[in-house]
This record gives sequence, C-alpha cells and structure tokens, in this order.
Amino acid sequence: MLKKVGAVLLMLLMFACMASAENEGTIVQSTCNIVQSGDYYLVYCYAQVHNNSDKIICLEKGTFDLVNGEHLLSTSEVTQLWPYFLNPGEDGYVFDIVSFEPDEYGNPVIPSVTGISYQIEYMTVDNAYASYALDTTATIETDASGAMSIVCRMTNNSQVDAYDPTVSFGLYTQAGYMLYADGQTIQDVGIPAGGTVLVRFDVDDVFVSQWSAAGMMPEQVQVTGSFRNDQD
Repeated sequence: MLKKVGAVLLMLLMFACMASAENEGTIVQSTCNIVQSGDYYLVYCYAQVHNNSDKIICLEKGTFDLVNGEHLLSTSEVTQLWPYFLNPGEDGYVFDIVSFEPDEYGNPVIPSVTGISYQIEYMTVDNAYASYALDTTATIETDASGAMSIVCRMTNNSQVDAYDPTVSFGLYTQAGYMLYADGQTIQDVGIPAGGTVLVRFDVDDVFVSQWSAAGMMPEQVQVTGSFRNDQD
C-alpha cells in the first residue's frame, strides 16, 4: 500500500474500540503508522470492521477524525470498505492515508495523534447480490534481508469462474493487536472453477522497521477473498 517514499520511522499507535450493537457495522480496533516523506508527514490509518447484523452490508459513506486529546487534527473521507460486501458476522477493513503539509514557513508539521474516531454509515444489501466466498489463506513471508510479504492463496470452490476477485487482510500481533491492513481487486483476472491463484503483497520496510523497534511484529493474518458472479 505504501508507495516507496524516503520515509523516516516515527511512531506506531494502536487504539482499541468498543463494538456497539446499535450499528450494522462496528469498528473493532484501529491503528495508524506515522512516517515522514520529505517535508510531509503521512498518517496511514487502518480499522477492522465487523458486521454486527444479520444482513449483508456495504459502505454508504464515512469519515474519520484524527485527534490529539480533545483537539481535532483532521477529518478525512473513508474511501472504501474491503471487501465491498460484508456478510453477517464477517470482518473487513478500511485503510486510508492522511497527509500533513509543512507550515507556512516550510517546517514539517509532526502530527501528534492520540486517537482515531470513525463515523461510518452502511447500506444493507439483498442476499441475491451477495459476493461469493473464496477459500482463502495467507502466510507472512520474510526473506534473508528482512523484507516482508503476505502471500494470499485463493481457491475457487464454486461451479462458476471467479472474475475480478477481491482479497483483503489484516496483520495482527500474537496478542491480537492489529498493525496493518491491505487489499486489492484483481482486475481482468479469473480463477477457474476449482482453480487457485496466489497474490503477493509486499509490506514496505519502513513499517517492518517500526514494528520491530516497538517489539510488536505481526504473527497472524486474517484474510478474506470473494468475487461477484457476472450474471448477478
């Protein structure tokens, strides 16, 4: 997800959230990584979303606030929920980037973030338009240099070809703290009925260094894969 930037390690922040039974979708936990890119500071924000209802839901609209105590630092739009549809009891992810520009004198502005607050509205979806699940697993791979990648294996156990499959995942510590999330819809690719496709996500070294310095390396992956039937 991170474009290769000349980034300097700054900090890792994690926030636990209470699930609410009042909403279809609830934020289970969120986290952010803050890195420097030239004169800018970038805040990479991630949140785990749980479908708390007995209906299929998708994102209607949403925003999130970065705060320092009671002081609002920024408000940004939630751009997408991964996967696009969440089945009852399923988890997905939102991940977005907030950029902090230099001040009027050209000095970098280091964001002091103490929390993320999400305001998301969801739409319910008729079961007839639900996505089809793929049998998906993921592993964390690290080479001799310490470079990390996530390899997702998607198997199509349905009776139809799975075109434009979507895969999304979250990385967690052994204790279950979320560190990172990513996802992708693989355009113009189909998985034949009974077939398997591998998708690799490279994790930028700046994040790996940050997690290592904090003593909180990812050891677990939660992953989902799905597709839409062209006849839907």
